[in-house]
Amino acid sequence: MKRIVTSVIFLSFFTCLTSSGQVGVDYDLKKPDKYENRSLGYEKTTETKWTVPRAFIQNTITHYNFFFNANNKLNDVLVRAKAQFREDYTQLLPFYNYTLETTSKDKRNLDSVIDKVNSAILLRDMRNSWADNMYMLMGRAYFYKNNLDSAHILFQFVNYAFAPRDPDGYPLPIGSNQETGGNAFTISTNEKENIAKKIFSEPPSRNESLIWLIRTYFQQDKLTKGAVLIEVLKHDPNFPARLQPSLHEMQALWFYKIKQYDSAAFYLSRALDNTIDEGEKGRWEYLIAQLYERTGHSAESKSWYEKSATYTIDPALEVYARLNAIRQNKGLGAKGDYIQKNLNALKRMAHKEIYEPYLDVIYYVAAEMELERNNKAEARSYFKKCIEHANGIGYNRDRAFLKLGWIFMDDKMYPQAKYAYDSVNVNNPAISDSLKVLLDRKQALSHIVPQILIIERQDSLQRIAGMTASERDSYIKKMLRAFRKQQGLAEEDNNGGSGGYGFKTNNTGADMFNSGSTGEWYFYNQGVKAKGYNDFKSKWGNRPNVDNWEAQSLINKQITGLTPASNLRLNGAETTPVAPVAPVLTAEALLEAVPLTPEKMQKSRDSIENALFILGKSLQDYIPDYYSALKAYDSLETRFPETRYYQEALYNQYYCYIHLDDSLNAARILALMKQKYPSGRYISLIENPPKGPEDLPARTLATRAYEKVYDQLIEGHFDEAAASKLKLDSMYGEKYWTPQLLYVEAVYYIHYRYDSIGKATLNKIITKYQGTGMAAKAKNMLRVLNERERIENYLRSLNVSRIPEDSIARVANAAALPKPADSAMAKQKAVNAEKIKKDSVGLTIKMPDPSQLKKQALFVSPYVWSPGSPQSVVLVMTRVDPVYVTESKNAFDRYNRENFYAKNYETSKISLSDTTKMMVIHGFENAAAAIAYLDKAGNAAPREIIPWLPAAKYFFIIIDDRNLEVLNANKDMSLYERFLQVYAPDKFPTVK
Repeated sequence: MKRIVTSVIFLSFFTCLTSSGQVGVDYDLKKPDKYENRSLGYEKTTETKWTVPRAFIQNTITHYNFFFNANNKLNDVLVRAKAQFREDYTQLLPFYNYTLETTSKDKRNLDSVIDKVNSAILLRDMRNSWADNMYMLMGRAYFYKNNLDSAHILFQFVNYAFAPRDPDGYPLPIGSNQETGGNAFTISTNEKENIAKKIFSEPPSRNESLIWLIRTYFQQDKLTKGAVLIEVLKHDPNFPARLQPSLHEMQALWFYKIKQYDSAAFYLSRALDNTIDEGEKGRWEYLIAQLYERTGHSAESKSWYEKSATYTIDPALEVYARLNAIRQNKGLGAKGDYIQKNLNALKRMAHKEIYEPYLDVIYYVAAEMELERNNKAEARSYFKKCIEHANGIGYNRDRAFLKLGWIFMDDKMYPQAKYAYDSVNVNNPAISDSLKVLLDRKQALSHIVPQILIIERQDSLQRIAGMTASERDSYIKKMLRAFRKQQGLAEEDNNGGSGGYGFKTNNTGADMFNSGSTGEWYFYNQGVKAKGYNDFKSKWGNRPNVDNWEAQSLINKQITGLTPASNLRLNGAETTPVAPVAPVLTAEALLEAVPLTPEKMQKSRDSIENALFILGKSLQDYIPDYYSALKAYDSLETRFPETRYYQEALYNQYYCYIHLDDSLNAARILALMKQKYPSGRYISLIENPPKGPEDLPARTLATRAYEKVYDQLIEGHFDEAAASKLKLDSMYGEKYWTPQLLYVEAVYYIHYRYDSIGKATLNKIITKYQGTGMAAKAKNMLRVLNERERIENYLRSLNVSRIPEDSIARVANAAALPKPADSAMAKQKAVNAEKIKKDSVGLTIKMPDPSQLKKQALFVSPYVWSPGSPQSVVLVMTRVDPVYVTESKNAFDRYNRENFYAKNYETSKISLSDTTKMMVIHGFENAAAAIAYLDKAGNAAPREIIPWLPAAKYFFIIIDDRNLEVLNANKDMSLYERFLQVYAPDKFPTVK
């Protein structure tokens, strides 16, 4: 008992001490002089008898004067923190709906809880039934203050001070058979207590302290310590049933933190009894559904979304739960069928009045579904409806504009993309992750769109100029009526028949303040008031409400009539897409902009010429969109063969083709430049390139950063790669992406069945890198992926039986197979196979010279060189995730089927170690045949077969069956490489 009392004194004052001591150390506490001779409650613990009346008084006062108030205050802190928390139901929910950063701001109330606990400990007898509960309150208060070290000390103290003890008061050691039941494998406290104690006191807090200790470990990112304690408690026979939901909650939190979402969902579903109300329960059910969705369990996810919608009291959560439940309805039919069924369900929701406040959410989800089946037209329509029903505000409005911008950029509709991006509220914190990309794209479009508008406007004006006089007059009149109607003016000018020059007629004007029909005052007659407004606007135009506006208007005309300096450099060509606004809407004013004279026509042509060149440069430098840039340069050279930008346009075309990896067209452009401008400065730029642009260091850093992401993906560090790429994309946008990086990313998503994300990534490759080998691979994978569900259903329905291990049966089966049709493709494949055979016949292994024979004699290894025996070609991959090992095997299978039809090459995978994987191609008659295959396939691998796999990650060897068994046994790849360098140095030279 003395050990407990001294420990209590220490813990009661440890917050004001500058140093700490071990539990059980006694301190000489100095009391104020006024209270020097008075004893505190805890000091009477060893001086007074513990009688029934004293126990009743001490328990009652400690409970209601201290514990009750402190516990309520602590719960109020948590309620306020939850009220400040803002959920984003479009993302994976956090595990808890509050943060310690928020609770720690309520310092005043948390300090009050700690003070009240200190008072209870000092002023009350320590033998009361609430002492351990008071310490738990203090530990929780420190936890919510985010003072995790202090919380850890408190929970550990409860675990130690209130542990089971022997009759002499000493704690029982862990593993002692003296514990109740003689179980040596328990650390928990047995809670079998009498009925009276259960009624008048809280359960012992020691077991609860173990749960809070686990949570503190997790909050400190000490996941291993928390996981070990979980495993101990799971198998502890004395751990109480009342805390099993709390233990399941900690297990779910652990799996959530390590991203094993299916296990997290399972244990979280068993922790639902720990929720305090229906709202909390509905939120966790929604999180369970999200976790199942992320692991591809659509049926379970749908079920939990529906449960969440049923139990939640949050209408927003209900809407999102129902929407996501619809999205999980995958069905067994074709993909388009279940998406259409889901869209029909969304339309039914949109027609119900109860969901009217959430129409923007419904339409946004509908648009996402249309994107999933690549129906961009309908997706745009739904996104526009989402914006219309967002009332100009809200997170979904900005997300919809961002998505529209992405769609328009993907379809190269740059003016529409600029409008979408300009409509996004950049101050909305909800889009902070996309802000960097948004600003980069807005800057790029600010250079591109004005040039597009100039070209469109000048082309339109030139088409009008090319009309006959009667056609032009008719067209101008239609335009005039449309403009006047748009501005709310009368279709015909009321100034008389003077052709709009303002001459007055002899007709007496009507009194605008007297309609002649009623005695109603002008400002009460809306029709007359509107007529007066239109008449004024028709005569005077838009006039500001300022003094001396007429004189100021003349000054403005003089100022705006000056020609900008930039126009002087461009021969008066238009530099902005904004057309001059006529002061009065008349046919003559509209015709003023039409190039009807040679001088105006030349200015119009100069405007288009300048705009085409600037557009090409902007597309190649700011997006970059090399295909569109090439189209702009082609249009420039076609429409203006003598353009002064011709040489620079050719250089830019060469630059674009180089970036598109189109060496043939790049060589064609270079030859044309040498023919037309043999001594031009751009030829020297190509042959002797400068050090680089000013932003080369930034470009180099970005490229290296993305290469690191590329390596992380290849090596299987998917979480780190995804986080790094998200951060880099927010900084650089899409400028430094490569098709190889996107392809590897898509393979990862598809392998883990995130098909929609994988398809979007493949479509980016197809769009951004048209005509390349990676785009062809992306198209092929996209085609297979679209058929995956049908193929999987077909394979599941097959009744497969193994072929008997009988050579006669195998021969009979082989004879029964149909022979391939004699087509041109089959003939070509046969020719390729025959060519390999001829090459292998002509190829001989070089006989070793005397020095080589000496090296072979001195080299000792378990391997035997047998070039005449059957061989295999092995692709050795180092630090490559099994996902990409499988993809490499599939790639070589396709290559062999397409190029060696007559050969029956079989491939298999062997894991030599955790970091070294092998893909083995069997079926070569001898070493010569294997090397002949290796010469062709090895050269094709980085260009055609596996261009997405870094060359530093793999190499090729040849090996026979015996040596393969030895290698698989001793795992020493470096020894076998040296073996090949000794016995076949011409094919496998030593790497220096």
